This record gives sequence, structure tokens and C-alpha cells, in this order.
Amino acid sequence: MLALIATILLIQDAPVFGIILSDDPEPPVEQVVERPKPNLPAHALSDPFGYERSQCSPYIRKDEPIEHCQVRVRSDLLAVLGDDLPSALRPAKSLENCIPGTAENNYQIVCNPRQMTLPSQPIVQDRHCVNRPERMANGTIAVSTQCTPIGPEPDKQERRIVIFGND
Repeated sequence: MLALIATILLIQDAPVFGIILSDDPEPPVEQVVERPKPNLPAHALSDPFGYERSQCSPYIRKDEPIEHCQVRVRSDLLAVLGDDLPSALRPAKSLENCIPGTAENNYQIVCNPRQMTLPSQPIVQDRHCVNRPERMANGTIAVSTQCTPIGPEPDKQERRIVIFGND
């Protein structure tokens, strides 16, 4: 009978008494550390706009980009003031690529660069302009500027500037 029990225990795949023997390392345990509530001075609570301007001044932020500074300061203000924070100081949607820091990187905010696209056509076009003074019907003198673009499509544009008199 004892030999039968020993044979059954040896044949089983699962280890005896719940002990698991493995060479695989245990997965690391991730600890989520809550960011401590920032201790802001009294003037930050009474004038959050002035506090942001002072903290994001080039003299204070040094080499930190202005966008990172604004996200950091606005996040601190939001954590302390909550719903009392003015809507103009709420973290902007244009800075959504920023994530708050963790204890590992000393709570520094990490921001990805913004995606920017350039227009397909140039905005400024070279032009050749000629200014001519003209006497208007009411006796005032106006300078007429006639511009023609330099390039494949000549367009005639006209501008008038009234120097003396009313429009």
C-alpha cells in the first residue's frame, strides 16, 4: 500500500503539498506610490496666475522648457486647489502628451514632443509693388498701392491707404 502511494505521488505533475519548484524568477511587484500633495506657499493659493508666472520665469526654471514648467506648476495647483483652480490654468489639452512622474524619476513630468505640420503651400509670396498718390473725389489724397506677385500666376491686387481725411 505504501509503495502504491509513493508511486502515485511520483507520477503526478503537480508538486506535493503545494510547493512549486521553478527556475523562473518571480515577476517584480510594482508599487504604485501616490504623489504627495505639494506644499504650495500662501501666495500661490491667492494668486495662481502670478505663481505660474513666477515659477516659469526663465530665471527660476533655468533649462526646463516652458511647456514642462507649465504642466508641472498647473498640476501642482490643480492638486491643491481642485475645482477652485481657474479654468485658464487647468492643464491644456495641447499638452496631453505629458505624463506625471513617478517616485523613480523624482516626480518629473515626462512630455513627448508635439506633432506639428507645415502648410503645403507657402504663406508669403514675393510681390512687386508700386505706390501712387491719388486725389479722391472729396479732396483728400490717398496712396494707392498696386502689387503683382512674382511667379507663375500674376494676380493684380490693389490696396488703398488714406493719409489725410476720413474714410
